[in-house]
Amino acid sequence: MQNTRADFPKDFLFGFATSGGHHDSELQNLAPVQKAGFDCYRFSTSWTHVLPEGRGPVNQTGLDDYDRLADALLEHGIRPCVTLGDTDFPLALADLGGWRNRDCAGWFADYTETLMSRIGDRMFSVAPIDAPVWLGAPEVRDVRITTRRMHHMLLAHGRSIEAMRGLGMTNLGVEVPLGLVEGSHRTADLFGGLFNNAYPEVTVAGLEPYLPEGWKDDFDIIGTPVDWCGLHCDTSGPIDPVAVTRIQQDFTKDLPLYFIENEASDRQQDPARFTQRLQAAHEALDRGVPVKGLFISASGIEDLPALKSKLGGSTMSLPLAQPAGAMHEHWNLVADIGGTNTRLGVISNGKLADLRKYPTGTLPDLLAAFHSLRDEIGTDPRAVVAAGAGPVRNGTIRLTNANLDLSEADIGKATGAQHTFVINDFTAAAWSVAEITGDDVEVLQGEATPPPGTRLVVGPGTGLGVGALLYSDGRYHTASGEGGHVGLSPRHVDEVEIFRAARYIAPDCFFDDTLVLEAEMFLSGTGLPILYQAAGMAAGQADTPVRSARDILEDARAQTDPIAVKTAHMFTTHLGAVMGDLAVVLIPSGGVFLVGGVAEKNRWLFKDAFRDAFNAGGRFSELRRSFNLYVSEQDEFGIVGANNFCKSALAR
Repeated sequence: MQNTRADFPKDFLFGFATSGGHHDSELQNLAPVQKAGFDCYRFSTSWTHVLPEGRGPVNQTGLDDYDRLADALLEHGIRPCVTLGDTDFPLALADLGGWRNRDCAGWFADYTETLMSRIGDRMFSVAPIDAPVWLGAPEVRDVRITTRRMHHMLLAHGRSIEAMRGLGMTNLGVEVPLGLVEGSHRTADLFGGLFNNAYPEVTVAGLEPYLPEGWKDDFDIIGTPVDWCGLHCDTSGPIDPVAVTRIQQDFTKDLPLYFIENEASDRQQDPARFTQRLQAAHEALDRGVPVKGLFISASGIEDLPALKSKLGGSTMSLPLAQPAGAMHEHWNLVADIGGTNTRLGVISNGKLADLRKYPTGTLPDLLAAFHSLRDEIGTDPRAVVAAGAGPVRNGTIRLTNANLDLSEADIGKATGAQHTFVINDFTAAAWSVAEITGDDVEVLQGEATPPPGTRLVVGPGTGLGVGALLYSDGRYHTASGEGGHVGLSPRHVDEVEIFRAARYIAPDCFFDDTLVLEAEMFLSGTGLPILYQAAGMAAGQADTPVRSARDILEDARAQTDPIAVKTAHMFTTHLGAVMGDLAVVLIPSGGVFLVGGVAEKNRWLFKDAFRDAFNAGGRFSELRRSFNLYVSEQDEFGIVGANNFCKSALAR
């Protein structure tokens, strides 16, 4: 057998393997690679060349370098095959513990997304992490360090694959060393983790004390399906078809396999070694192993002409790169969860592209809505942010109005998202004004356009929500709290009897034996009926009916019910006073904002009396008058806020 291209299946790929890929000198190799007859060019990328600190600011020059290489490969009719190498692991991340730090898995996925968003549409195949790196430097002897390093790299591999799937990419694989390191089970550990969702029993018995907490749960990500497996072989040794057959039977099953040489040593390409690679591929094929290609490494480009006679012949019918239209922008899913309805927003390129409305229902119903939208779009969202009324503890929000608990883990399983967040509805409300403009507000006092700076948000709705964005170093940060439950007390003598009457209606909401009431119990959709009843009782109407907030405000505006008029006036002035008090505490130079349905539908409430109460601060009245005061006119402010939170969280 001559072992030429003609002796192999038509779709068998011959590739040139190099570890370079971010220098312009790499472009000079392409013409000789093409002339030698190679179908593919495998190169490794540099994490630090894209993200110098491993995260944060992007090096656009690095992206430009890879962009040029991708274009040049396709111009030469060569399939670009990339491995996301980490041989130049970012020093800034090494200072944070390197691969011992679990967060590196997420940072590696972010690096993957950054690079593939730029060049992924032109890649024929991609694999995370250069195979020799799996085994670690030989001087690493500490078992705990080595074990955690391996586990977190496997996790990084899975997260990287997820990130590329989220971009719509295909032909994604994994590269694993073919031979066992002497005296070590690490290669078997890699195969077990990647393909069997478990480490071998011998590994667990010896290394479990050194594995990170919750390591078993990580296999859902580590075992993310791949499309092929590359088997790395050292240039100094032969490929054993028997070992390859065993790997295929025990682990990779029907996955296409590729033989990939590590970068060659200083000596020239050995024709005998190349012949052995071809013969090993033939024998594996005869054994029924689905070997689909061989990647050869050479010490210098001058070695390539010697391979031309072996590689000349037919051309491949396989595509050169990702199918047209396969790549797309990442999308995020944001949710505004109410007691009755849930709004799900599809975010593309940072903007709301679609909005859906679902009944909130039970937890399975809610998760089914998330999953249904994900299936309709066809790819996993990069991130999901769910905002609702209720406290957040350890990644779970207790949705008070819906009477259910929603966790970030639940959302991740339902959507496949890489990043999941649950936040309080007024964290979202605060974020809704992060990018607000003069076109989005009605100005009650101050500048026409909200200036940058700390911002206070107050929203009378079902309850009384309060949120704040603190402005520091050019960025916003959420400040959470329960400002809706500060104390409210009579502002005038004629209100004393109303507060006394309220003690009969809502005694548990008063502060001890005082006339100080939780603000929410008057200043909300739930509180207005209580205020109306108390005002009626104080006016001598013992049988004051229970009425809805909407009916009360309609009668107040029409001036058809004196008790409703009194109720609306107290609502307006007390809300203005509370907002003024909170503003003095926070000093919101970026503005004070009213948000929500009550403010949107009842603008008539927020006129002179409201503004006068806001500014009435005694010696600090002048300070209050200096604050910019607005009504937000944004549609779907909960969705807007969840989206702004998402953008900020992903940029950290």
